[in-house]
Parts: sequence; structure tokens; C-alpha cells
Amino acid sequence: MKEAMAFQGLDEQIEDVRLLSRRGFLSKMTAAAAATGLMPNLVQAKQSAKPIAGKATAPDNDSFWNHVADQFLIRPGVSYMNTGTRGPSPRIVYQAQIDSIQQANTDRLSYASYVYNAEFKDAVRAKLSDFVGCKSSEIALTNNTTEGMVVGTFGPDLKPGDEIIYANHDHSSGGQPINLRCARQGTIPVMVDLSSAKFHPPKDPSVIIDAYEQAITRRTKMISLCHVNYTDGCVLPIREICDLARSRGILTLVDGAHPPGMMDLDISSLGCDMYAGACHKWMLAGQLTGFFYVRESMLDRIWPSNYSGPVKGMNLYGKPHSEPYLGRSRTAQKYEMHGSTNYSLGITINAALDFHNQIGREAIESRDRYLMERVRSGLQNIPGVTIFSSEDPRLCAGLISFRIEGVKPKLLSETLWQRHRIYIRHVTHDEINWDANRASMHIMVTTRQADDLVAAVEEVAKEHSV
Repeated sequence: MKEAMAFQGLDEQIEDVRLLSRRGFLSKMTAAAAATGLMPNLVQAKQSAKPIAGKATAPDNDSFWNHVADQFLIRPGVSYMNTGTRGPSPRIVYQAQIDSIQQANTDRLSYASYVYNAEFKDAVRAKLSDFVGCKSSEIALTNNTTEGMVVGTFGPDLKPGDEIIYANHDHSSGGQPINLRCARQGTIPVMVDLSSAKFHPPKDPSVIIDAYEQAITRRTKMISLCHVNYTDGCVLPIREICDLARSRGILTLVDGAHPPGMMDLDISSLGCDMYAGACHKWMLAGQLTGFFYVRESMLDRIWPSNYSGPVKGMNLYGKPHSEPYLGRSRTAQKYEMHGSTNYSLGITINAALDFHNQIGREAIESRDRYLMERVRSGLQNIPGVTIFSSEDPRLCAGLISFRIEGVKPKLLSETLWQRHRIYIRHVTHDEINWDANRASMHIMVTTRQADDLVAAVEEVAKEHSV
């Protein structure tokens, strides 16, 4: 009874759960659009279940985007700008996860048989593959980006002396698996040094391409690189680096923790061999959700790291394994064959994809870029503020990285939270002389909150000016 009362109290703080449904969400979108000239496109979306056209939703249309921001459970007065670490789920995703947990605990047999079954997971993979731009046979559901980076690092057959390239602005979840493989198997780590100021921001993509090309030797067998640096928000020229690698017979593994949900992603066009992504960040799915992509022609060359499926087509007893496991072991689903899983994994990914598709991928990317540029433009006029994110749209997206001269980034993060309830983060790596603040500009952030961030930074900068 006490738990029920607590949940009822929560419902009173948010909207009626009926509005968490797809119909409720669309009806509110339609109401907002009616006042802003978007009605024809939204009505069509409701009738045909197609995404809202991105070009029809102007990134500065505050009436529309404020309504989108209202779909989140974020406490009033809090400006959440750390989606790069963890994206809070909108109500529709939150409710889907709660329902999943409840149903799995009240009648697991029926739930596993009729709801979270193979057909449902196949449908989620198909929807996710369409969202990120690949074939459903090329994608596996994982717990996070790190899981995919580990599989991608240890999956290819390499020999002692073979070199793996990575960079010192990579996340440790991508770099440390490389160091582990090298320590264990005698492969050699080769680090691209991105600590120079010329990379923050780079004047153009060629600066980054040249840095990776210079690291390549005849022993290079794999390049592991970030699509978006978590340190400074730089969008790397992935296609050009992957083309360069392929021309020399080098495998590529991309850490895609940030682009899914922030950018209109098309993995197939990147030319990479492997791509590990997060669903719990900018995609806004529940915690422990991600995916791992392997190009179809590479599936037989990338071994699973955590695996309990058919081996050479045989089961434990040396007999041909039965379907459907045998067929799945020939696709990217083999990277999912490792025992029990979290039921809400596919459920929240599915709900998050529906949420994004109702708005439109292009529209969301445009909104994120608009907010980032609004903040960047405001910060560049503040004396003492250095911006590390590029103005070149090829090299930036939804993350803005900066620092106030004379103010430790950790102190700024704490001050913004304590005074204004603005939540950003700092990224510190003394080993490469990197210490900066980072704000994530995503669709739960309103234009007013973006402006409030600029004003709050200016306030702190004036206090510490010489």
C-alpha cells in the first residue's frame, strides 16, 4: 500500500499516464503544431505513422520544442545539460521500462512468450538498424558502448607485433581494451597525440586525418577512433579516415557513444567495419542499453568475446545446433548470445526510437546544433572564456566544450549547480593537459535554459576577472 501511494504521488507530479501513450504524445504535438503552422505535417504523421519531417520543425520554434522538453521528468528548476554522460528518459520511455519490470515479475512466462520474445527483438533490431543506417543482420543489442568496443577490440585475429592505433582523447572504455589486448597478446598500441592546441578546435578536417595517417605503418592492422570526442565535442572525419584505412587493408572500429540520437546517423555511409553505440545517452533509452554494428562482410572475422551459442555449427554435445540459434549465430545476433539479459533492454530502446521518430532525426539534430551554436555564440563574447568546440559544422554537433581563465572546471560545474541548478560536467586529464567544461545541448534543454547557461558563465567569469 505504501509503495502504491508513493507511485500515485509521483503521478501527480507528472502528466496523466494516458499522455505517455503514442496517441497522447502525438495529440499534444498536434496541438502545439496547430499554433505554429506545422499542422499538415503532424496530421500526416499521425495518420501514416511516419516521422515528422525535420525541415518542418524549425530549430528555433520554442513553442514546439518547449513541448518536447515537457515530455521529460526532470525536476522543475533543473537545467539538465549532461546527456553526454546519461540521457534522462522521457515519460513514454520511463513508463515502458516500469511496465516491463512489472510484467516480467508478475507473469514472466507469459511476458517472455508473448511480449519480450524473439519476434519483438527482431522488430526492435529492424527499427534500430533503420534509425542508425544499416541492415538488421549487422546489429546486436548490447548493454553499452563499452561492450561493443571490447568485442570489436578482441574480435579480429591479430598477431604479436600487429599495431592498433587509438588516440589520447579517446574514452578509456575504448582505449583500455586495446591496452589489455596488447598486454595479453603482444600486439602493440600506437597512440595518436591530440593534445596540441591545434586540435581544439582544428582548423579543418585535414588536421585530424593527417594525424591518423602519420601514425599508420606497415604493421597497422586496426584503427580505433571516436566519432565524437567526449572531451571537446569534436566530430571526427570518420568517412575519410575509414576510407584511408580500407585502402591499406586496415580494420576500423568506431566509438559511437554520442552520435545516435544527437545526429542523423547513417553508419553504412561511414565505411567503418565496426561501430559501437549507446542508447542510454542521446537516444534517451533506459540504462544499460546500446548496440554493436559489424559490416556484413566482416561478420565471420569478428569473434564474440562473451559467447554461449553454436560453435562451428555444433551444440555442446557435438551435434548440429538447432534453429533458430544456428541462423542467428551467422548474423550480428551472435554478439547477444551470452545468457540472461535485461528485459527492459529492448523495451526502452523500442520506446526511445518511437519517441525520436515522432519528432524526426533531422529535426532533432537541427535543434541540438541550434542550441549548441546559441551557447557557443554567447560564450565567445565573454572575456576570459576559451571555446574548444569548432565553428565548422563538419566538426561539431551537440557538445560544447569551454573553459574560463583562472577558474577550475570542477569549480565552475559545482558553482553552476549550487547557484542555478544547471548541470554540466567537467572532463579532466592532467596527463594530456586537458581540463575543460562540457555542456550537452539536447532536446530537454530549452532556449531559455541555454541562455541562462551563458549568463551564469558570464557571472562567474566576471567574478574571477583580473
